[in-house]
Amino acid sequence: MASDSSDTGNSIGRRDFLKSMLGLGGILEVSEASAKPATGRTIFFWSDLKTGQVGFPTGFMVEAGLPGSVMKIVAAAALFEERLISPNETIDCKGHATIQGRKINCLFAHGKVDAVHAIAQSCNVYFATASKNMSQSLFLSYATKLGLDSSVGSVRSGLFPKPEKSTAWPFVLGLSPHLHPNGLQLMRLSAIVATCGDVPHLHSAEENAQGKPRLKIEFSDLTWGRLQQGMELAVREGTAHKLDPSHKLHVAAKTGTAPNGKKFQSWVTGYFPSESPRYAFCLGATSGTSSEVAVPKAKEFLFATEWP
Repeated sequence: MASDSSDTGNSIGRRDFLKSMLGLGGILEVSEASAKPATGRTIFFWSDLKTGQVGFPTGFMVEAGLPGSVMKIVAAAALFEERLISPNETIDCKGHATIQGRKINCLFAHGKVDAVHAIAQSCNVYFATASKNMSQSLFLSYATKLGLDSSVGSVRSGLFPKPEKSTAWPFVLGLSPHLHPNGLQLMRLSAIVATCGDVPHLHSAEENAQGKPRLKIEFSDLTWGRLQQGMELAVREGTAHKLDPSHKLHVAAKTGTAPNGKKFQSWVTGYFPSESPRYAFCLGATSGTSSEVAVPKAKEFLFATEWP
């Protein structure tokens, strides 16, 4: 989904907002029952950033689907590296904007936000505005660099499109039906940001990773720093602020919610400790928004484990 901001006293109802995003009110009919916290399947993955070993519940499928606002990490990397925005430039989010004839909504007006705060607050208006001249080809080239078209260990990539001559903003907001990364790919995305683009070959305990090359991505130090700052700020005061409220694990994260039939699915992916990353993780929830399900469930997993 486009924005994962928490409700405030001045916000519209979260369900009304989700339905209004990109005109989804005409597509999705959300019942009163579905407005309650959902209890669908959740799957948690984690990886050791020193060894590359991945842990996840055996016997479960690796879910893939619309990534929602997690794709703002990809968009931000493209915007920074291609110098399409000035990092200190602000965009005034009034809670809505019209981009190329389509109305883009945020859960509430964020006010003037720069790129780092737009990542933290998952501001749709900022990213749709900043990316309005970005081509699909450019966005997808960065999605490729960040591993969203390639396997993780023996697990194949989720759906990845060929670019068309159109604008990129449905991809930027993670709402294109042609891009369905899986949970391991989203976990690796966080691992890439955590390690400034130097990730060991990710693999399960059963796989032989000896001799497998590391994944290396060359971005500027400023780009890595801003992506990390945005994800750290998301946990301190943004869309993932309930994930590590006491700052015990020093988590950095990005959330995403997207339509899933008549309901929603959600993600939260990140890494910790932010000052010296050792682990990356991703939780996917097949039913429910990030604030209702993904963030609370990820918090349960993170704090039920004694991490070395």
